Amino acid sequence: MKPSENDQLRRALEQRRETLVQELSQDTARVRENLEEEAVLDLTRDDAELRDIEAALRRMDDGSYGICTDCGVEVGAERLHAEPEAARCIDCQRRHEKTYRA
Repeated sequence: MKPSENDQLRRALEQRRETLVQELSQDTARVRENLEEEAVLDLTRDDAELRDIEAALRRMDDGSYGICTDCGVEVGAERLHAEPEAARCIDCQRRHEKTYRA
C-alpha cells in the first residue's frame, strides 16, 4: 500500500475515533438518565468499534497494518478503504463470523 493511502486511512480512522468518543459520551449520558435498551446497545456497539479502531492504529504504528491477523496475507486496499479498521482478510473474516455468529 502506498504511503499516501496509509495516511488517508489513518486520517479516516482518527476522524471516526473522534466521532465515536463523542457518541460514547452521549450514549453514556443516555444510559445514566434512564436505562434505555437502545442506548445500551449503542454504547456496546460504539465501544467495540472504538476498540477495533484503536487496534488498527496500533497496527499502523507497529507496521502490521493491512496484514491479516489470522493468516498473514494482505488484507487488500479495497477492503481497507471500505473498512479501515479491518484486521482480517475477507476469507478469514467470513470464517470468524461463521464461527462466532451471535
